[in-house]
Amino acid sequence: MYPSDFGYAVGGEVRETCLGKSMIGYDGESCNTNDWLKPSGSTWTMTPSPNSSSAYYVFQVDSTGYVGNYGAPYASVVQPVVYLSSSVKIAENPQPDKVYGSQENPFIAK
Repeated sequence: MYPSDFGYAVGGEVRETCLGKSMIGYDGESCNTNDWLKPSGSTWTMTPSPNSSSAYYVFQVDSTGYVGNYGAPYASVVQPVVYLSSSVKIAENPQPDKVYGSQENPFIAK
């Protein structure tokens, strides 16, 4: 994901306040606790740091909401994302007796 994906994923009553903050301001704030993309551990983003002339330093989001740049060779989690067109719809639940979106009954995009 991009750092901005994490930033725009904040919800609730704090959304407007948080969208006006720097991403570094999410650290330990209610912005982080109301973010549905908040990682459980440090997660790489796909954005190189603008402070580097190479892709050695990339942005990372940690579980407190801190966004910083770190050396890419260090171990961290990668959180895959999929960007869908607004025309993509989720099909109706084919198995209403099971939780929709589970491994046994996954969402179906159409």
